[in-house]
Amino acid sequence: MNVIKYSSAAECLETTEELLLENEAANAIILNYAHSQTQGIESAMTTTFYCVVESDEPLLSAMFTEGIWPLLTEGPDDAARLLARYFFPIIPVMRGVNGPKDTALAFVEEWEGLARCDLEINMNSRIYECTSVTQLKWADGTLKQATMDDIDLVEEWREAFCIEAQVVIPKNVDQVTRQIEDGSIYLWITDQPVSTAVMSRGMENTGTVGAVYTSLEHRNNGYATALTAAVTQKILDSGKNYAVLYTDLDNPTSNSIYQQIGYKPISDSTVWLFSPAI
Repeated sequence: MNVIKYSSAAECLETTEELLLENEAANAIILNYAHSQTQGIESAMTTTFYCVVESDEPLLSAMFTEGIWPLLTEGPDDAARLLARYFFPIIPVMRGVNGPKDTALAFVEEWEGLARCDLEINMNSRIYECTSVTQLKWADGTLKQATMDDIDLVEEWREAFCIEAQVVIPKNVDQVTRQIEDGSIYLWITDQPVSTAVMSRGMENTGTVGAVYTSLEHRNNGYATALTAAVTQKILDSGKNYAVLYTDLDNPTSNSIYQQIGYKPISDSTVWLFSPAI
């Protein structure tokens, strides 16, 4: 086995896209970043792509975005351990790793022996996919595509979402502007905006729902559920085979809500954080 570092996302896709598409829903983030980079989208331009291969067969793909941590696909434990050994001389003070539960654990065990660091699980997450929205009575309100008139509110809520969900995203001052301009941000409106979500339609068969956030004073009214269901239906109506979202596995309320909408679990992943041993 050996590790390949690709010079571009296009080169990565030539080798790994078939493997990634075998489980498109679980690999949606890497696929989206790769395709975004090939289109010159700024938020993906600092991402580098890797693959562990054996006899020219891809076994495990990974991406690393500057300022965050590697994201792994599912793969053999030996491949995950090899990737850890590959990364250690390059990024010896790596902040953490994200990947399917067993694959990430193999990487972490190898990394701990190399870096002599302390380990902490930052989040256990579950990936869901939906092929049909269950018709239930949702909260009152309407779906609205955000416009530039909403940018201050959307930026405020995006920052609050990242803090609350402990999510790290690339620093890109134009990201929200671009997402509004390409129609990716939606709001749930009653007599005022109460909830927001991002819809990504970058893949041929898959769209994703993310960054779902409801302002504190409007929670526990079902607005996020209604918004998620409406955006999910938008994805499916656009011709995608399924919609995908990621949840905090330790939040039973949100996991129950998404299953009521029609989402079904497909895999679990773990975000590990590394810190210097005391």
